[in-house]
Amino acid sequence: MKESWSMVVTYFSDVVLVFVLTFHLLLQSPLTGKALDETLSFANATGNLVYYKIVFGLLLLTAVVHGLNGVRVIALEWLHPKTMGWLLNLTVVALMAFFLSLGTYTLIVVG
Repeated sequence: MKESWSMVVTYFSDVVLVFVLTFHLLLQSPLTGKALDETLSFANATGNLVYYKIVFGLLLLTAVVHGLNGVRVIALEWLHPKTMGWLLNLTVVALMAFFLSLGTYTLIVVG
């Protein structure tokens, strides 16, 4: 991946995360009319996952891509790989696939 596209992915996921995380945090805020301990209950959490499955799927996708792309950029800056850069990229893609599949499985099983 060219580094310019890497930054475009990072900036785009930044913007999406601002809105999705704000929505997620508002679900646990006193603005919902519920006490904090009630919003943190298992029943409320699974209910939110069922009702807002698309939002949490978008949160999962953008958080995993943003986080692991950031780790990849940091590793590239730290290690300066000349010949094995493809291995780092392959590892990051494999980790993205793992975390996305695990998160998607969780969303499907809970929902």
